[in-house]
Amino acid sequence: MKNYVQKNIMINPELWEKAKILAETLNGENISSIIRKALESYIEEEKKGNLAYRMRTQITEYVDDEEQKELEEILSNLTDEDLEIGEIIEL
Repeated sequence: MKNYVQKNIMINPELWEKAKILAETLNGENISSIIRKALESYIEEEKKGNLAYRMRTQITEYVDDEEQKELEEILSNLTDEDLEIGEIIEL
């Protein structure tokens, strides 16, 4: 059985009504599962080019708060030029 965290989210009434109608047309789906699947898809797509996200979620060693703050500052100051691919050298 999966564990879920219950949180309050804010959705405008028109979107909520559309989600209710969609859930009614999909057998076995409820609004929570629709939102979960949409969020999973969104994260999967957005994390591809998001270096800061990937570093924060894939670091396996412990990083203290000070080092984390330093890493986030460095990442936030990267320019487009810093992220460009340089010359490729075959070995």
